[in-house]
Amino acid sequence: MNYFGNTSLAISNFRINVLLGIIFLLVLGIIGRLFYLQIIQHDHYLQVGLRQRSINQEILPERGRIYAKASEKTNDELYPLAVNQVYYEVSINPSIITHQHSFISIFVDVLEMEEDYVLPKVKQNNVVYELIAKEVSQEKYEELQEHFEALRFNINKDLLEDDQKINLSQIGINFVKNVLRYYPDKEIGSHIIGFLGYSNDGYSRVGKYGLEGYWQEELGGIDGQVSGETDSAGRLLSDNNSNPVQNGADIILTIDRNVQYTTCKSLEKAVAQYDAQSGSVIVMETKTGAIKAMCNYPSFDPNEYNLVEDGDVYNNSATYWSYEPGSVMKAIAMAIAIDQGKVSPDTTYNDEGKIKFAGGEIIRNSDLKAHGVVDMKEVLASSLNTGIVFATSDINGKIFEDYMKKFGFGKQADIAMSQDASGDISSLEKGSYIYKATASYGQGITATPLQMVNAINAIANRGNLMQPYIVEEIRYEDDSVENFEATTLRKVISDSTVAQISAMMVHVVDSGHAGKAGVEGYYVAGKTGTAQVANENTGRYDADKTIHNFVGFAPHDDPQFTMITKLDYPTAARFSADTAAPLFGEIASFLLEYYQIPPNK
Repeated sequence: MNYFGNTSLAISNFRINVLLGIIFLLVLGIIGRLFYLQIIQHDHYLQVGLRQRSINQEILPERGRIYAKASEKTNDELYPLAVNQVYYEVSINPSIITHQHSFISIFVDVLEMEEDYVLPKVKQNNVVYELIAKEVSQEKYEELQEHFEALRFNINKDLLEDDQKINLSQIGINFVKNVLRYYPDKEIGSHIIGFLGYSNDGYSRVGKYGLEGYWQEELGGIDGQVSGETDSAGRLLSDNNSNPVQNGADIILTIDRNVQYTTCKSLEKAVAQYDAQSGSVIVMETKTGAIKAMCNYPSFDPNEYNLVEDGDVYNNSATYWSYEPGSVMKAIAMAIAIDQGKVSPDTTYNDEGKIKFAGGEIIRNSDLKAHGVVDMKEVLASSLNTGIVFATSDINGKIFEDYMKKFGFGKQADIAMSQDASGDISSLEKGSYIYKATASYGQGITATPLQMVNAINAIANRGNLMQPYIVEEIRYEDDSVENFEATTLRKVISDSTVAQISAMMVHVVDSGHAGKAGVEGYYVAGKTGTAQVANENTGRYDADKTIHNFVGFAPHDDPQFTMITKLDYPTAARFSADTAAPLFGEIASFLLEYYQIPPNK
């Protein structure tokens, strides 16, 4: 028998079996690995694969900022009125959090939250989203990131390579960056600035009202775009077609922040003091037409504009609301009469307290008194309706209308911000003597406070009507600058007329009933106006409902500022001489000191 042959065969069979076993185990391992990768790790590698893909991402620009001058004395120093602040929304996915205690400790330490507040949020194992904080600062966000990255590192130390957490969202923490518009001065200047609201798509935010709305295109910038291939970490591998983002331009205003703040606070106080419904003040630099302050009250906080109950408060009354200005218009009408050579300051007439026209219309003085023989200086100082009608009676209606248009009435002031109304002087187009007569003392026509102060500024500025402006510079991202400078629109009245009407307006303050607008040591020129308001239902003037305004400039011989103060429906005093005039005097006193203007009286 061949024992060796049988043994050799047995060994060969054993080797084959071992080899087959090894192959079987290898195949089984491969199948197991495939099962692990395709079934067990399906979600993980799906996410990795999804990240290894083409992207087409929109990049939003940073909105431009709005600045005022910090001070007249430091003209180059700027003060922010509208800026961008970065905040982060912090949320968690409790269902995947494995280190709950660490999460709680980080939130308690970094965000200074109470543990009782955080703990129930973190322990909701069946919840995939839970908001922790809505407005976390950049500093706190970076601190949170540092702590959670350290936590992710520690978690990964106990995990296999395939189970590693490659980003913070995989351990249950998420951050969403939000850029919010912030207005440091809150209600101070809110009507100038406006605010950001939602666009028609209900998602994006755009400028509403004021400068935010008017300069939306410049402030908003242009969206950028990046497209290409990314790796699993989201890094861009190839750049196929990218358009760079263009950040919004910065806007520099003519507003002096100190003047704006002081003026607005004085207006707020006056509205309360005289029990007025509302009010407006505009301070204009005489020689340039630059707006140094523009205030309305009531105001609102643009950071919380959605809390406003009455949307009308958003409207900038200084440019948007047209009103019958009343007797402040007498200064304009008298200037027209002097410029036409119809009267001089010394021209006299016999005031009988009323004028009766051939058509039966009667115009009376507001005090219902006859003043006898008076000159034009007294007509302006005592604000006599009959006197101003006399002064303008021989002026052709078309000529009077043309003058009014030259002074800027009946046309938008074009101040480059939203809500710029044109007022209404269309009654003068009818050519009737009665419309010209009533217009001469500010009834039957309307104007905005901006139009009114700009017209008086023409008197202060040697007869030159300026283009009012509030934007001084626009600074673009490419370092280019668009400048806005003083622009003279036209010569309205002669130098001789300016000298005469200016002196008459000084007389109004020094010897008339506008003495409370004066400032000791200075010649102040101005004119009061107490205008009745027409009832919307009856069309008749309501004797108990009036608008008080005062328009003037100082110092008389070299005016540095022109200003209008306006109070709507005050009940604590009957005439503007006791309300709008002292408000003017208070602000003027501050301005004369602030600009360091030496006394001239």
